[in-house]
Amino acid sequence: MASSSTAVLFLLLATAGIASAALSWERQFLDPHNKARKAVNVPNLSWDRNLAKYAQNWANKQARNNCQLKTSNGPYGENMYWSSRSSTPLAAVNAFVKEKQNYNHASNNCKANTRNSCRIYTQVVWKKTTKLGCASSRCPTGGTITVCSYNPPGNFAGQRPY
Repeated sequence: MASSSTAVLFLLLATAGIASAALSWERQFLDPHNKARKAVNVPNLSWDRNLAKYAQNWANKQARNNCQLKTSNGPYGENMYWSSRSSTPLAAVNAFVKEKQNYNHASNNCKANTRNSCRIYTQVVWKKTTKLGCASSRCPTGGTITVCSYNPPGNFAGQRPY
């Protein structure tokens, strides 16, 4: 009897560990997003499983197509990151947020000579966006592609992110 109770306890602990790891994965994406949003006084994002599934499907499709970083042209806002080796959620979000240096809030444009290289950052901090879902997939060449989906989407011409 004691051994079956021990087995049940072990199974419960293992299940809790899996749930904790899943939450940790979400937090690895959410926390740096929300830190960037807090810096500009924008409300936090919440995790959305449907967006995460959408992002995973797109990341998997991109991986099957040699990780070309093509947008899904779907109904959500989207940021993508590629690394030539394995990567972390924090590395992807840090790359998104790094574009802040190219954004001129006063003119609501990317700084001169940077083209649209701030639109990834502005999607991260888009005030009307409330939900986030992200995923990663391994590329056949050994790299990692990360996709983050945002709802409602941002980056509308003439509108300010915050």
